Amino acid sequence: MKKIVFLFLCLFILSSCGGSDSGTDSTPGSGTQPPKVITSAPGFTQGKVKFNGNVASKGSGIYTRGFCWGTNINPTALNSDHISESADAAGEYSLTESYGSLKFSTATSYYVRAYVITTNGETVYGDNITFVTPPKLVINPKATKAIYTTSATLNAEIAVYYLDSITPDEKGFCYRTSPGVNISNSTKIVNTVANYYNGNLELEATALLSNTTYYVRAFSREGSKVYYSDEYTFKTAGAIGASGGYIFYDKGEVTDGWRYLEAAPNNLIYNGSNKIRWGCAGGIVNQTQATFGAGPANTARIVSQCSDANCAARLCDNYVLNGLTDWFLPSDEELMAFLKSSKNVYTIATFTWNDYSDRYFWSSTENPGTSKARFLDAYDGYISSTDKDYYQVRVRPFRRF
Repeated sequence: MKKIVFLFLCLFILSSCGGSDSGTDSTPGSGTQPPKVITSAPGFTQGKVKFNGNVASKGSGIYTRGFCWGTNINPTALNSDHISESADAAGEYSLTESYGSLKFSTATSYYVRAYVITTNGETVYGDNITFVTPPKLVINPKATKAIYTTSATLNAEIAVYYLDSITPDEKGFCYRTSPGVNISNSTKIVNTVANYYNGNLELEATALLSNTTYYVRAFSREGSKVYYSDEYTFKTAGAIGASGGYIFYDKGEVTDGWRYLEAAPNNLIYNGSNKIRWGCAGGIVNQTQATFGAGPANTARIVSQCSDANCAARLCDNYVLNGLTDWFLPSDEELMAFLKSSKNVYTIATFTWNDYSDRYFWSSTENPGTSKARFLDAYDGYISSTDKDYYQVRVRPFRRF
């Protein structure tokens, strides 16, 4: 009896110690490891979709990797649109398909799966990822710029995806002073050049109301179909600033540390007179600029080189109003912006035949190569130059913030 029990125990132990595959990841019946592939979200560019995936493991080996997609879940390489390449490599990979292949429709939901084909002919798929193709085009508003009291430059970016042919009849902006704007209930400005898409749309809106909020949408019309941007707003210049004068210009965004230009509420008075000399007659400061934004640098340069106590730039630099000390003598282009915003809003110049100081304003810009300085005729609207000791010229300090 003891021998029988001993033999039984030996047989049990031998069977327990026999070979086992329980620690491996195998495919039943194949004796090989399957590959693993992961599907990632696709990306979109003009005219193309970029599929993304990752061969996390090649298993026993692969010779093809790709993507298949369709409007039904679980697309396959046999019954759906697909794209592939010959490859025997693990890691991330991408393949690009053109919209021109007519394998996509606009604004449509799709399923996509990454896949690989193994060396023994099996196809292994990743999980389904859903994506929606973009519409024919997308219009993205950009910051409104060069905002005056009665005009502004509207901007938008048009992203075209070319899922369908595009033959726009017009494109532009529509705007009004209340929300809910569309091309039927608002003022409309349109592109006057050939209607092709180059990515940017920029048009100037005019005859606006001063210091007023406008609601805007960029649009592109193709027959009865109208594509719109989201509605957005901007506000025209013309508000009263901290000095009590007009904020006459708005860049639309802060660059170089400032966005707005403000004019003092009144012209400068020196020794009881508004007749100011530019200063340092016969001398040349050099390197003063006429460009927009040059006023502060021009003023600083003039002050550093002209010792006249009553020169126009120094009077602006020393000007203090309501605690504000950051005043300067404006450049040519800054004066022209002041003139543009004043039209039909406020009067900065009148015509008096025997008193030209009612229409002339000094700029901080010298006439290049001469000892003359430039001034604005705010009645006739032009820039000219004269001797620096000419006294029939006024000065309006500006500041920016």
